[in-house]
Amino acid sequence: MTLSQTSKIHVTWPPGCYGSYVMQSVYAYSNLGATSKIIIDSTGSSHTFRSSEEKKKYFSFDHAMSNTSDIIIGPAKGHELDYFANQFVKQAESDVLFYLTSHFPDFKFQISKQWNNNEDWAAREWISFWLPGCLAAAYTNNINNINADLTTDQLFDTNEDIFPELIIGLIKKLGLSVNAGIDIIKTNHVNWQKKQQYHNLQKRCDKWISEIINSHEDMPSPCITILDEAYVQNRLRSYGYEIRCFELNVFPKTSNELRSLLYKES
Repeated sequence: MTLSQTSKIHVTWPPGCYGSYVMQSVYAYSNLGATSKIIIDSTGSSHTFRSSEEKKKYFSFDHAMSNTSDIIIGPAKGHELDYFANQFVKQAESDVLFYLTSHFPDFKFQISKQWNNNEDWAAREWISFWLPGCLAAAYTNNINNINADLTTDQLFDTNEDIFPELIIGLIKKLGLSVNAGIDIIKTNHVNWQKKQQYHNLQKRCDKWISEIINSHEDMPSPCITILDEAYVQNRLRSYGYEIRCFELNVFPKTSNELRSLLYKES
């Protein structure tokens, strides 16, 4: 793509898979942008760029994962919860009602019908039953997308040369020129990584669950949102443990707190 062409750069990614950041990086580090500055919002998102006139002028995006897209960003196995929570906080601004209604228009009816309660504990319990299926439907089918230009795990590779190579490769693939030095790309990327608190959230939750079941250590909860709390509840259920969750609107903050609420169905 050259500046003389009228078509926009089409980017596609599964929800929560950092596509706005990739778009912003292509813009900032190519001849499309005037500077190499990257804007990172308070949540770690690049949604300020996504709402900008620059984005509207040069990019279009969706979550359809079409093989004809100019840039395809694929998910990595074992990070599905990361993406779901990432989308919840950055796109839905942690609004449970908005986020759940977007997935299940009748969710308030479902909560009222099953629990006769609209409190957080009831929503968490309800989420814990459908969350694995939702994660599988949203992400698992995309894991083996061989046409992906990059996958999210590459954004967090410990080799600091990986991301600059990827983004420079994308810029050249689009027929644009690179207008940023390697050092500034690396520095900006490290700053962005530090703001991504949902990366490895699924692995942190899995580790905490294992410690709760298999040890007596008292460890702090890795949970950040109601979604990962529901994930912990579901995973414990898969091991035969239920949580005494009635009116548990504030989720336990330590292993011992949670252990004291566990029981096994006889």
